[in-house]
Amino acid sequence: MSFVQRLKTEAEDTLRYNETVRAVLCEVELLKDKSPPASDPQAIARSIVRLSSAARLAASMTQLLKVEARIAERVQLLGSRPVDFTEFEPASMKKRNIDYFVPLKPYISEREKGVCYIAFEHRWARFIHHYRDKLEAFAKRYMMIVHPVWATPHGLINYYLPSIWPGSDPVFACVSDPHDLDTLLRQSPRHVVIPRYCSHWVNPAVYPQVPFAQKDIDIVMLANFGKYKRHFALFKALRDMPRTVKVVCIGQHNDKRTREVLLAEAAAYGVADRFELRENAPDAEVFDCMARAKVNLIMSKREGSCIAIVEAMFANTPSGMFKDAEVGSRVFINEHTGRFLTDDNLGAQLMDFIANAGKYSPRKWMLENKHDCHGSSVVMNEVIKQEMLKRGQAWTTDLCPLHWRPDPQLLRPEDHGPMQATYDDIRNNVGIEIGQMRK
Repeated sequence: MSFVQRLKTEAEDTLRYNETVRAVLCEVELLKDKSPPASDPQAIARSIVRLSSAARLAASMTQLLKVEARIAERVQLLGSRPVDFTEFEPASMKKRNIDYFVPLKPYISEREKGVCYIAFEHRWARFIHHYRDKLEAFAKRYMMIVHPVWATPHGLINYYLPSIWPGSDPVFACVSDPHDLDTLLRQSPRHVVIPRYCSHWVNPAVYPQVPFAQKDIDIVMLANFGKYKRHFALFKALRDMPRTVKVVCIGQHNDKRTREVLLAEAAAYGVADRFELRENAPDAEVFDCMARAKVNLIMSKREGSCIAIVEAMFANTPSGMFKDAEVGSRVFINEHTGRFLTDDNLGAQLMDFIANAGKYSPRKWMLENKHDCHGSSVVMNEVIKQEMLKRGQAWTTDLCPLHWRPDPQLLRPEDHGPMQATYDDIRNNVGIEIGQMRK
């Protein structure tokens, strides 16, 4: 049964990432999509959702552009008419409070608006769904920075939000993958792209440093138990590695994939006793494991930025990722910070990676190249400042620096007091429920 289970797991994975299969499935989705009635905005929204699924499957730029052209037709047909997002994000719409939302600049005047940051599409949808009647008042006082979660930012809200945003201000958009720099501009002419990933907001100050000679964990893998994280690839490699290799996996359940599911998958490969599994570990424990590890691994072939890659680098632990992975943080992997892997003989590659781990200096390279929350806050501020000055607006006050741990929040304690008035303004005067300031 273990052999059958392994075969099934690997076959499903191969099909999921096979370009030919993706291309065929994309065309199937296109065929399923029928022209919706112009009088039914919800039907048009359903069409955009289906076409966005097709876009995420597209296996070539030609195919992607064909899908995007049809999405553009649907977006124009939908216009600014309301959409019921409970059909598409039922769990998220049960809440009114908007978390992962951080005001970064106060309202100064009509010529110098405040700036707010909101991460991840389902929260944008919640914002629009519950506060559509407040958007006009909000947009008169604040501009918005949105940050998508996946490497292919195609979804209903990705198109809908910039199309209905009041006024003439741009919608600033960060990225999750290098391709987003072009994709976001094709999605909406209102986008002004900020070339910063979610993984750009890591605060290096929170990661302890352990001398290499004292590192007592060979491999750490920080990843939820979702299928897309591909733990099985590590389990398969462990079969070809010595039992003395110490591995720690840290994560939490994802959808229906629990601790028990993950351990059963490991048992199918005969390695359930070859690693330590830590579930829902607190930050201090995660930081400690990352610093004590010789190498960090991410087995995903496709996701968003993957913050764990950069977190490990600031713990001065080099990261390994598959060469063909569509993961935003691949841009940080080089001879100083880690290495790219291939599927063939993965066990041997990992043993070589561990043996040479002391030669890397990821933290030094990341700091020198300003790929942390400090340098990224400067970049974001400059992009927005120059855009607004170009539009004839004023700029006398810079953004407060941002960092993520584990969600976006103000970096400097000294900003908490002055920005409290902005939190209060959004809640009390604009009427939008947002999360409490993290202190």
